[in-house]
Amino acid sequence: MGGFYVVGLGASAGGLEALRSFFAAVPAKSGVAFVVIQHLAPTYRSRMVELLATHTTVPVSQIEDGVTIRPDHVYVIPPGKWVKIFHGRLFLSDPENRAPILPIDYFFRSLAEDRGELAIGIALSGTGSDATLGVRAIKEAGGTVMVQDEGSAKFSAMPDSAGATGLADYVLPPAEMARELLLFIRHPLVAHAKDAAFKVGETTMQKIVSLIHEQTGIDFTSYKQSTVARRIQRRIGIAQLANPEDYLELLEQSPQEVAMLGRDLLINVTRFFRDGEVFDVLRGEILPALLKRAAARKALRIWVPGCATGEEAYSIAMLVQEFVTARGEKWDVKIFATDVDKVSIEYAGRGLYPKSIAADVGAELLARFFVQESGALRICPEIRKQVVFARHNILHDPPFTKVDLISCRNLLIYLRADAQRKVMALLHFALQPGGYLLLGTSEAIGDRDNVFETVNAKMRIFQKRGDSRAHIEDAVSRVPTAAGSLDGGRGSASRERVPRAKNGRKKIWETISARLMAEFATTCLVLNEKYEILHSFGQPQRFLTVHPGRASLNVLKLVPRALSLALSGALRRAAKEQQTVGYSRIPLPGRGRGRTLDLKVEPLAAESDEPRTMLVFLQEPQAARAAAKIHQFNPSSESIRRIADLEDELERAKEKLQATTEDEETTHQELQAANEELLAGNEELQSSNEELESVNEELTTLNTEYQQKISELIVSNNDLENVLRTSDVATIFLDAALCLRRFTPAVTRIIPLQLHDIGRPLANFAHPLIAAIAEDLPRVAAGGEAIVRTVETVYGVWHLVRITSYRREGASDCGLVVTILDVSELRRAESNSEERKLSGK
Repeated sequence: MGGFYVVGLGASAGGLEALRSFFAAVPAKSGVAFVVIQHLAPTYRSRMVELLATHTTVPVSQIEDGVTIRPDHVYVIPPGKWVKIFHGRLFLSDPENRAPILPIDYFFRSLAEDRGELAIGIALSGTGSDATLGVRAIKEAGGTVMVQDEGSAKFSAMPDSAGATGLADYVLPPAEMARELLLFIRHPLVAHAKDAAFKVGETTMQKIVSLIHEQTGIDFTSYKQSTVARRIQRRIGIAQLANPEDYLELLEQSPQEVAMLGRDLLINVTRFFRDGEVFDVLRGEILPALLKRAAARKALRIWVPGCATGEEAYSIAMLVQEFVTARGEKWDVKIFATDVDKVSIEYAGRGLYPKSIAADVGAELLARFFVQESGALRICPEIRKQVVFARHNILHDPPFTKVDLISCRNLLIYLRADAQRKVMALLHFALQPGGYLLLGTSEAIGDRDNVFETVNAKMRIFQKRGDSRAHIEDAVSRVPTAAGSLDGGRGSASRERVPRAKNGRKKIWETISARLMAEFATTCLVLNEKYEILHSFGQPQRFLTVHPGRASLNVLKLVPRALSLALSGALRRAAKEQQTVGYSRIPLPGRGRGRTLDLKVEPLAAESDEPRTMLVFLQEPQAARAAAKIHQFNPSSESIRRIADLEDELERAKEKLQATTEDEETTHQELQAANEELLAGNEELQSSNEELESVNEELTTLNTEYQQKISELIVSNNDLENVLRTSDVATIFLDAALCLRRFTPAVTRIIPLQLHDIGRPLANFAHPLIAAIAEDLPRVAAGGEAIVRTVETVYGVWHLVRITSYRREGASDCGLVVTILDVSELRRAESNSEERKLSGK
């Protein structure tokens, strides 16, 4: 395969004008091959080759199956076919039997795979969102993307959709595209990119990275310097500068260029169900195993770092929802999708994608999990609520914890070795024992094979060993490890650290509080709303016991059963009445005969935005404090009261549950019926709409070509009119019925015809010449040979009449052409000559 650029030009409605304008500016020798992809109906005879050939010096031809692509040629897609490039050859295939029609995306993806950095994708005028996924693929492969600007596009939907990805290197009119394209590929740093390694000075590199961090908040120091240098090299070529130092000056003056370089470095490229084999393994092996492991808690936590625009997270959510629905169960599924790029996270959070995602999402999933909105597809609320998007820097922000599955694909390959080790340590720490780690096919776990087991080497799927421990002290020295909740996107750099002095004072007060509690033989427990212990003072070990089984901090499960009853009642009453409640002389079995305990529960006032807490005081019997409402604890009466309260509460809950269940069943049936009708109607409307869109694009393309042809016909007709007007030859054109169709002005000097006579049969005119040829006309019109004869109209006036068939390309004879020449002078000359000969004899 030759090392030359291949340019794919995608266009549909209104694309002919853009293509003509583009190729008119392309020289005969550019060293580039061009492939034109259009939306064409299978039965449509395209004239694109002829129409383009008249506006460019580059040879234009229609693609033949298997043709080897060559530079300085334009290849045009034939109607009813899709085309892809593979090892420098173009292969044709029948369109995939589904809507929408996406031949541009199909070719652009193959172009990205085949040419890599030598791929250039151009999205021109058209409707729909074809080319959107294709430009993503080209950008991911390191190629270049151009988009027609809105002002010059006759139909801007397609270029706007491609430009909305934020991946376009150029947004220009077609004529300027051609000029900038040649400047780019001929730039010394671009043309000789593979000849020598491009280097950026350390100081210049640090300044560039610092500028990006200052504007975007993203630090690319941990990225591979070779990757950063290659992206800078591309941007230098696009900006038509000489060296990195000049580019640094541009960055200092142009925040827009800083943003473009930052987006180039992030490489936020993904798609739904990317690498189908990976999702086949997830569907067939990993998710069933995860659901089986988590069957008791019916909850899953999944983390997708580097989620870009969210397609990966939504794809996993759809797979999980399929399994959960098939089981007929309700699961608490939380998918944390994070990325350092704010723009990508906002895009993902909207959940609105172009219709071209139909090429990656199956028809069944598309109908089930997406709804049409404003010419696009929105992810349904059922899936959207399961995914939590947040801005998050995996190198600096705290990781999530107790995660069942992590999908971290195509992130590590851009990081330096030390950053990769740090991320791997964090991912290991975030996973539960037995949790799964999914990496990209180009990545590996490095030196951490002692803590991961390989599940699928080809798909890079690993499982955390159950007995492994996370050694992440060095990796997360600046990262809080208690990251079970979402941070809302603020990086650790923006968090305020607690000063050491403040921490020291806090420890001193904790020591003093514990000493006072011990001195007065009082144990204090701080509880949250769920009765879980947040802090303890005094000697809690005297009253708390950890039981075998799953660990819990619920105080009612840690205290003795006799104390649990009294404590439960006191907590309920204190929460309800919002005042201190106490019980005295609570018997404690097993602590000696007659041993009792005093209990006091006090609600702790809290601010409106803080959780409520309870203080529980346990101490030996002593004089009751005045502030406490002390009751003599009677186990029998307290048990009866507690049982009665629970029975009332249970009865109310049953009644409420029954009413709610009946309402839900009725509503569910109504919604199900309505949903089925809506789905059926939506599918029909969607199918009809897609067919209409496809037909509309084809008709627009056809209309554009017809308009071009009409313009050419008008010019030709004008030329013919001028030829006939200036011609001194009398000519009459007759149609198949031998009626006048047209005649030259010279005819009127022989036969008195007027313009209003057009359409009348020639035989209706009384003239000696017409009478003389009346019998010849039908004979020639019936397919006879041409007739040439001389007719004397009046004495001494002779005319040579030639009657021939009117012929038209691609059709049978459809009329006659009668040519009349005045040969009177010739006849007189011939007569005189004969007379002289006779007299000479």
